[in-house]
Amino acid sequence: MVLRDVLARTEQIEDLRDLFGALGFKPVWEAVPPGPWLGEAQAEAAGVRRVALVARHDAFRVFALDAADADRAARVGAQVLAGRAERGLACALGGVPRRLVCATWRVARGTRAELGVRTAVFALDAVSGSALATLERCAPLPGESALALSIRVGDALASEGVTMRFFRAFRSVLERLADRLPAPHSREDRHTLALTALTRVLFLYFVQAKGWLDDDRRFLAHRFDAALAARRGFQRHVFDPLCFGALNRPPAERSRTARLLGRLPFLNGGLFEPTALERRHGAARWSNADWRDAFDELFERFHFSVREGDDGEFVAPDMLGRVFEGVMDPEERKRSGSYYTPATLVRDLVRAGLEAALVTRVGVAPAAAERWVHHGEAPSAAPGLRRFTVLDPAVGSGAFLLGALQELTALRAAAGGGSAATIRRDVLAHSLYGVDLKLTAVRLSELRLWLALVADDDPGDLARVAPLPNLDGHVRQGDALLDPLTLAATLTGGSALVGGRAEVERLGVARRTLFNRTGSAKRAALGELGGAAADLARDLVQRAASRLDDQIHELLASAREADLFGGVRGFDADARARLRRLRAARRDLRVADRRRARDGDAPFFAFEAHFGDIIASGGFDLVVGNPPWVRGERLPARVRETLAVRYASWRPAAAHGFAHLPDLAVAFVDRALELAAPGGVAALLVPAKLASSGYAQPLRQRLASAARIERAAPLDGTSGAFAAAVYPMALVITRAEPRDGSEVATTLGPRSLAPRGVQRELAERGPWILIPEAAAVARRLRSAFPALGDRWRPQLGIKTGADEIFLLHHAAPGTRPAIRGRDLSAWHAEPRVHLIWTHGPDGRALARLPAEVAALLEPHVPRLHRRSDYRGGPPWQLFRVGLASAPYRVVWPDLARRLLAAVPDPAAVPLNTVYGIATRTLDDAHALAALLNSRWLSALAALHADPARGGFRRFNASVVRDLPIPPAESPAWALLIDWGRRSAVDDDAIADIYELDRADRRALARLAPDSR
Repeated sequence: MVLRDVLARTEQIEDLRDLFGALGFKPVWEAVPPGPWLGEAQAEAAGVRRVALVARHDAFRVFALDAADADRAARVGAQVLAGRAERGLACALGGVPRRLVCATWRVARGTRAELGVRTAVFALDAVSGSALATLERCAPLPGESALALSIRVGDALASEGVTMRFFRAFRSVLERLADRLPAPHSREDRHTLALTALTRVLFLYFVQAKGWLDDDRRFLAHRFDAALAARRGFQRHVFDPLCFGALNRPPAERSRTARLLGRLPFLNGGLFEPTALERRHGAARWSNADWRDAFDELFERFHFSVREGDDGEFVAPDMLGRVFEGVMDPEERKRSGSYYTPATLVRDLVRAGLEAALVTRVGVAPAAAERWVHHGEAPSAAPGLRRFTVLDPAVGSGAFLLGALQELTALRAAAGGGSAATIRRDVLAHSLYGVDLKLTAVRLSELRLWLALVADDDPGDLARVAPLPNLDGHVRQGDALLDPLTLAATLTGGSALVGGRAEVERLGVARRTLFNRTGSAKRAALGELGGAAADLARDLVQRAASRLDDQIHELLASAREADLFGGVRGFDADARARLRRLRAARRDLRVADRRRARDGDAPFFAFEAHFGDIIASGGFDLVVGNPPWVRGERLPARVRETLAVRYASWRPAAAHGFAHLPDLAVAFVDRALELAAPGGVAALLVPAKLASSGYAQPLRQRLASAARIERAAPLDGTSGAFAAAVYPMALVITRAEPRDGSEVATTLGPRSLAPRGVQRELAERGPWILIPEAAAVARRLRSAFPALGDRWRPQLGIKTGADEIFLLHHAAPGTRPAIRGRDLSAWHAEPRVHLIWTHGPDGRALARLPAEVAALLEPHVPRLHRRSDYRGGPPWQLFRVGLASAPYRVVWPDLARRLLAAVPDPAAVPLNTVYGIATRTLDDAHALAALLNSRWLSALAALHADPARGGFRRFNASVVRDLPIPPAESPAWALLIDWGRRSAVDDDAIADIYELDRADRRALARLAPDSR
């Protein structure tokens, strides 16, 4: 999160010191004359106003340029570095809208060095997750040489090149085509129609790369040129006949117009059938000019490869996940929590889930399961996996279904199950299922699965290309968390609703039948699948409604009973709320059943209706995925209330405010365990905060006491590739009671090689400490020393509620220097902004402001009244001013890679990105600074601190409050005072104070960086 904030606040090249400092470079400042460095002509052409050296690592240097043409300035700067064989980055700020362009160079074979310039562009008004990922890949590693860093930075920016260029081009063309449509009225519907058409073209570009379209690898471009030459509309005479008259029909059933398009395979598949939106509004149509722009600006600018993971300058299928993120509006992405997951992380999590499920669900010995999954060595009598089922409840771009397809194919091939192509199709037919709230995600998942089937298919004769299967019964649009059936079951306290045997068998047969059907048989099979789900839903809705009616009648009857004094008992507040929920649920079911009767379809998605055969058999063998990470305050109030009723672990803490609302991922963990069969496994990527945050305490206790935690692995090394602004953790859980001595692995990869801790130690209240040896050290110190919070109260700095009004970049009458988290380092606080101070020496807001201060604030009084914390009184009042009024304080940033403490000047005001402690004496402040700057206290704090993006951690009040400290009357305290006065600390002596032996120090070392 800190990188996103710093990048978003970057306005001038001075701010780039903070940005690269946050990445781990050493901030510096050295002005460089633009003309002599770049050349007068080049500097003038790019409009370069200023240049400065702003950061360095070893001999690798980062130069900042303030320029009108940021792209040109950055490239010229990189060429200057290349001409001098200097390792570094040229980063230019400028343009409208304002953006940051970073450029470096690397030697390209057979070319001059300047031709190897690589650039990355970062929009400062809408910082994307992929942009942050690119920046973080440029962060230096401890001890890394300038050459090694230069190579990594070049690779990061080279990868960004094709990726970001394709994103920007795709989004631009998508928005333009959506805007050109005259109908439908809804912007969202026009966007969906345009995206559907572009998805078809994207698939065709992958397919034509295989030579499947009339043996022409530029089929679409050539057909478009021919249409232009003949003055014919490309859409009417080429695109529509291609999609809806050729690729979706066997050759013998094609019209003359379709046959004139050449030798084309019969691909079948839902991609080449009109969608419900197209049937309602008609297919989207564009002019030849629109299509020409789409070809020139997007598809013809890139090379396509049908193989996942092809790198270089290819657009490969695994990029589609990043396209899915890229075409979403940033605010929509925050609301939905949808983020792309890197392929290596998908593979590792799927393997971890399979390794556990093979043991607990299939009965393979642990060592044999590990060899089979990680080394491809199948057991001598390998069990069949044809009916092994995998679900992704939030399918996104289909990455985890694709990963499961690859891994299950490999497992079955290793056991001698036939050719990879045959197995792959069979896995898709019998094992893979997915759900997503967004139809776009469903279509993208289908697309990637189809591409996985055709990638290695090379029949020689196009007539022998196997038609694409129908995935309508496997990947569904719907809400995996909330549906009226499961809500009714929760409200009535009964068991989950399951369909009758005949009904669920009919559903399973219908899905399997549909998979390979084409033409009229496909339409009939689709109707049968829909009818089976609708009939199953009708039965389940009626049973759920009956349960609700019984509960409502029972509650009403209880209210009519006489109390001890002969009066009517009536309803208390809890009973009234329960009755309201029961009636609302009953009303929703009534409306849904009317919709089913009217439309003939299942009225909503429910696992019990659409995957009822699997639920009736116990559930899925493996539930895997990266569910949405959405903070509770982003959810509508009604959704929050329903989640709290539906999921025991999703209950907001008693405290007020949004900070205590659970993340949506908590509910997904609960749901995944429900959907897993007994002995089945849930393998999910979740925010690492679930291991430490107070809101996740109910979930942690439930998992530790009632499930088997196979792995809880914070993914420290993946932040540079992971696109979400939250630190991830791999959580692998088996739906089974924990055994005595159950162990929890804390990394991914082969389980036998992973560090492990005992699960019962996670059952205690409080955060999970997932470094077993360090956890033992922390427990011992907690029992041997008093906690810091026993003597002092850590607190957050001042909140203005309107930083844009109260903070100035220069000193003025009535201001005080202000400290932000970024202004702190070990021992030092260097304020760079100034706060308009509106309080007196006693901490109270002034009744009347000095004239100079009043003049600054008077224009903003209406805005000051609208601040969320304002409750009356002087409108210029500040909030949480305790630290600002204390004469002696020790402060530290809330976000940092390690604890960094300083004793600030009494005039300085800590802001709300800073925590601090007010002490009675200056000596105590110095002693605490020495203690918090020590290597070992920083390590102990890191055990409990919530991780954030880029290796940062959140050192909040609760983290520091629990740290062990020596007694104030001990000789150690005098040593700490002396060290604090001298701004130096002896880590070896600190270790001796805490009686840390060599083994203890090794246990804490990975959390305790040597340098500050």
